[in-house]
Amino acid sequence: MASQKRSAEEAESLLVGIRSIIVDIEGTTTPISFVKDKLFPYVTENLEKWLQSNFDNAEVQKSISALRDQATKEKDEQVENVVLIPCGDASKDDVVKAVCDNVKCQMDADRKTTELKTLQGLIWKDAYESKQVKGELFEDVAPMLKMLAEEGFQLYVYSSGSIEAQKLLFANSSHGDLTEVFSGYFSLNIGSKTDSASYKKIACEIGHEAKEILFLTDMPSEAEAAVTAGMRSALLIRPGNAELTDENLQKFACIERFDELYGDEDDEDDIKRFAGDNGEAEDDEDDDDDDEGDEDDDDGEAEENEGGGC
Repeated sequence: MASQKRSAEEAESLLVGIRSIIVDIEGTTTPISFVKDKLFPYVTENLEKWLQSNFDNAEVQKSISALRDQATKEKDEQVENVVLIPCGDASKDDVVKAVCDNVKCQMDADRKTTELKTLQGLIWKDAYESKQVKGELFEDVAPMLKMLAEEGFQLYVYSSGSIEAQKLLFANSSHGDLTEVFSGYFSLNIGSKTDSASYKKIACEIGHEAKEILFLTDMPSEAEAAVTAGMRSALLIRPGNAELTDENLQKFACIERFDELYGDEDDEDDIKRFAGDNGEAEDDEDDDDDDEGDEDDDDGEAEENEGGGC
């Protein structure tokens, strides 16, 4: 895969004109392995015992009712592999078993329904509060979030997890409580992360023009939706993330660490293929008829080929 880099000075332009920054969680601030190998298994391993212990809790009953209504609705719509949950007149054990089957079925299918995320959030809350789980962040995330907040950027989270789960992760992170750096949180309640309408709604709620908002994610489909809504977006290249295509690398700004948002004049190799601002990169002004060497010409062509995805 050919490297298509731009200078550290040009890389700094990613934050020029930006007032708000929205971060995804999984694969962006937090290793995918933490979610896949710790958070999700914690739910499946402790679900039945947790339901038995918390069955009469009002929030738990509300969550069970939501899962029940969801399953009934999907059954009527002839959705495949729906696990129904019996009504309140059924025995506690029958309800618990059905909820366990329903939740595990949804998780096996990697579904991201609001009903599922709400129950997961309740379980993770107990896990965080009992110190059985601590939110994992990439080492560059906490110091950069603090720096960005101190410099006046408004920071937000947009994740498929519930808002409660988002707050829990950052409140109980491996770098301490970071919730004070965020101005707000968004979940799938506002819409799908691959729908441009969701980002337009977020821009309205934030109160800034879309072009003043930068969205950081590991998913090209999410970055595309944000850019379609008028935002700027950058893709994170993190350990464990899916490999990006040549098209992804050319279309979007791609960084490995949050501190690369500012560029790095001391180590230009750390800058990853920054795209232009909603347009093609400018041609080299000094690319005249004089042939000083193939290197200058090659650099001009590489810059010209970088698309403006954000």
